[in-house]
Amino acid sequence: MRICQIMGGDEDGGLETHFAHLANALAALGDDVSAIAHPRYRAQFDAGVRFHPLDLTRSRRNPLLRLRLRRLLRAIGPEIAHAHGGKAAHLLRAARPPMRVVGTVHGVKRDLSAYARFDAAIGVSAGVLDTLAHPRKVVVHNGVGPPPPPVSASALRQRFGIPEGRTVTVAVGRLVPVKGYRRLITLWHAGLGHLLIVGDGPQRAELSALAKGKPVTLAGFQADARALMGAADLMVFASEREGFSYAMAEALRARLPIVATPVPGAAELLPDSHLAPPEALAATLARCLADIEGSRARMRELFDWAARALTVERMAAATRKVYADVLASPKPKRTVMIRFPPVLCA
Repeated sequence: MRICQIMGGDEDGGLETHFAHLANALAALGDDVSAIAHPRYRAQFDAGVRFHPLDLTRSRRNPLLRLRLRRLLRAIGPEIAHAHGGKAAHLLRAARPPMRVVGTVHGVKRDLSAYARFDAAIGVSAGVLDTLAHPRKVVVHNGVGPPPPPVSASALRQRFGIPEGRTVTVAVGRLVPVKGYRRLITLWHAGLGHLLIVGDGPQRAELSALAKGKPVTLAGFQADARALMGAADLMVFASEREGFSYAMAEALRARLPIVATPVPGAAELLPDSHLAPPEALAATLARCLADIEGSRARMRELFDWAARALTVERMAAATRKVYADVLASPKPKRTVMIRFPPVLCA
């Protein structure tokens, strides 16, 4: 298949990771894959992906940007144009390209109107598609590679100055308000062991001040974050909203028990005993930390499922099936609106 992937952002998060992994995996399957994205992402693509730099961070209502996207898509000539995220979806809809169009919803959004007239809508979890009325909407979870060898528990504690014998709960993600780190640090106390937050972002200074005097370490960006997961006792997500966290997929592949707020993705997969609204998060964490082996046992079947289902190969195959189904279906007729000038009566 001839496929073009389109992304409108310029950040470093789950959407951007998904975009590059999917394009590379489809090219590895033998498809003709192009990618349109901000120039800063060029290095993330394998040689089999044709990269077309286009800065889509400007306003989605910019007529010149819409025109440039439409012309670029015509020049590439794919059978399928696939938009990732709301901005790319709005731009693709406005560009009205002649090929079949698909969009992936990566997070919880109020306005999903851009996807309504696409040939198919993909969600990284069922929850992100709840408010979208569409005859062909499909869930394709984020996939990750196999976990790397973990660091040892003692090496983890020595590296971050955590006392031996103290449990370690890890949180991984950008330091932004939607991740709920302010709430998490506020509720944290010595009875919960040590909290290790891996990631960086605009809230770094604020959260560092809040964590002062608490058994909380803000580790910043760590290139081996996945190896650190393998040495922790528990993973926590305090997010206010989330589509399907890449860190959650990585923790499940590492067979690390998780406690989370009931956001999409987590609410669909985790046992009820590992889900908690914000006001009950501390009590749920304490209960799971008091019986870590029991926590692992409750999630054993989910770990086994994740090893089979949350892979890059499975993600690419499932997405490719959506494309095949779209191409095999009749192309819908598009209504052409003709506007006549008003008739002036004497």
